[in-house]
Amino acid sequence: MKKVAILLPGAIALMMAVSPMLAAHARPINRLAQAPKQEYANKLGLTDAQKQSMKSIREAVQKDIYTNVLNDGQRAQYDAAVQRGEKPGKMMRSLNLSDAQKTQIRDKMKAARQKINQEVLTQAQRDQIQQMRQQRRNRRGA
Repeated sequence: MKKVAILLPGAIALMMAVSPMLAAHARPINRLAQAPKQEYANKLGLTDAQKQSMKSIREAVQKDIYTNVLNDGQRAQYDAAVQRGEKPGKMMRSLNLSDAQKTQIRDKMKAARQKINQEVLTQAQRDQIQQMRQQRRNRRGA
């Protein structure tokens, strides 16, 4: 149970990272799915330049994962799943990633988050994120 709790945030990040992969491969994004991201961006007061930088970093890591982590068979499976409109979680589970691939993806996503944190966000925004995380933890514990 403890391992599941530790791996769950990584699995969620993994699903979010690999799901759109490339603009050419991604299915149309549901506007409702964008609402939480937009709300989060508004709370932080992200500028258009910051949003674009974050998008570029995410797209670069997604492309890197697609081309350098997934093998040919997995890329074909991924493309077929995108065409069928599968949800990201189901799509990732269907790829049967090896432990090494999962580790690579986790490491790449962590590096991307750190890059966004260090190069894109201001100190005030980083502080605000920390505060929002703490509030979430407090709500869970209550």
